[in-house]
Amino acid sequence: MQKLYTKNYIQIYIWRSISIISGFLSLLIVVPHLSNNQELYGIYAFCISFSLYLTYADIGFLGAGQKYASEEFARGNRNEEIKILGFTGAILLLMVLPFSFAMIYFSFRPEMIINDLSKEGQKIAGSIFLIIGVLSPFQVIIQRLVQSILIIRIKDYISLRIDIAFNLLKIVSVFFFFAKGRYMVVEYFLFISLMTIFSSLIVLSIIKRTENYDFIKLLKSIRLTKKYYHFTKKLAFSSLFLTIGWLIYYELDLIVIGKWFGPHEVAIYAIGFTFLNFLRTLWNTVFSPYAQRFNHFAGNGEMLEMKTLITKIIDYTFPLCILTTLVLVIGAKYIVLLWVGPDYNDSIIILQLLILGTGFGFITQPASYYFISKTKYKFIYLNAMFLPIVFFIGVITLTPAIGLSAFALSKSAAMFAGFIISILGLATIVNPIKLMSKWILALIVASGFLIYIIPIALTEIFKVQNKNSFLLAILVLLLGGTLGLSYFLILLTKKQQRSEMKLNFNKIIQRIR
Repeated sequence: MQKLYTKNYIQIYIWRSISIISGFLSLLIVVPHLSNNQELYGIYAFCISFSLYLTYADIGFLGAGQKYASEEFARGNRNEEIKILGFTGAILLLMVLPFSFAMIYFSFRPEMIINDLSKEGQKIAGSIFLIIGVLSPFQVIIQRLVQSILIIRIKDYISLRIDIAFNLLKIVSVFFFFAKGRYMVVEYFLFISLMTIFSSLIVLSIIKRTENYDFIKLLKSIRLTKKYYHFTKKLAFSSLFLTIGWLIYYELDLIVIGKWFGPHEVAIYAIGFTFLNFLRTLWNTVFSPYAQRFNHFAGNGEMLEMKTLITKIIDYTFPLCILTTLVLVIGAKYIVLLWVGPDYNDSIIILQLLILGTGFGFITQPASYYFISKTKYKFIYLNAMFLPIVFFIGVITLTPAIGLSAFALSKSAAMFAGFIISILGLATIVNPIKLMSKWILALIVASGFLIYIIPIALTEIFKVQNKNSFLLAILVLLLGGTLGLSYFLILLTKKQQRSEMKLNFNKIIQRIR
């Protein structure tokens, strides 16, 4: 079984890596086209930020359902797995419908929720809200159920392959919707929404064929039942509390900025926020393949295996997180200028501040998996309370002094609060401080060298600091190469990592032969 999951991990990493490349192409091509018109880009970013509600519309029950369905899958009880997912699907449907009606209502009165809209802006905002209200609910329901089935089996690489193909199609479509002076943002959003639905339907057919999954039984199981409500409610409501906290401190920036300021400020902040979401996808690629293994271990009572997994994750990702954060902060100026041009110069400091908070993922990600799999409600609630409190205190107190930067700084401060809570929560199973301490000296030396050499190199190489997709691609390759080499050299400083790398290398050579 472990060998099987190792193979799945490798497949997931391969396809997620390709997905990251397609995501980078989206940043490289789509965002510069959208950002040509700052006001309309701000409206677009503001409107689609509402669709983020659909990411959390299950009010915690889908996450709880995945945990318990994963445990049933690990025990070989497929019928119970299907019934649990059917119940969570019913919860999702129940929560999506009111949102759909609200979006349709706002499509007729967009000026109610965004300030300083021109006539053209009102028309575009209304059309996007209408598309969200009509298509997004169906898109999210089918997408979340299909993904749950694959995630439980640690086979989400199946959907990744299809998503990559359709993402490339969406990227290419930009040259039609935004070429030769056209700015067809509504038509573009309609197209990508339809393509997402179609890709999910293809994945559904693949699951039916390869997994022999009984979708008829799943459809019949989509209903509210007391049994599964009582079964999942405690974890679901703690997850809901966490979700609300996460939504407040992480996802509402653009909506609040749009209401307090206007579309131009939304556009400035959206550049940093868009890159942050790409970075989240990157880190999700690193951590998420292991999420369901936590649930498998919890279901079978394998605590030693869980401890070993947590230790490995922290040990290998601590230096990676620190180096990635450092390299991106140093290169942020060139990323913004080559990506969207000097009109977005104010986005540089915002991007740097947002990047800082991502450096704590080596602790917060495995901790969140551990808290959920072992139902550590105390730490789930602590995260849910303190993160939004820290964020909003920071926003309210700092905005008068530093403007938009207050949102980015407060977000990273909230992430640091989550880091402290995660260390305390993990202390009962591993010692995070001890795991981190072994890398400190090597990281100090590497960081000092990078802080000195990267600015000099970038200044010499990139004389042009205007929007240029080709130079941006070169920049990302240089930063990525620097990061990869630095990480590899740091791993070589430790005997355990050298031995494990040599062992894995020999296995790869044997397979090739």
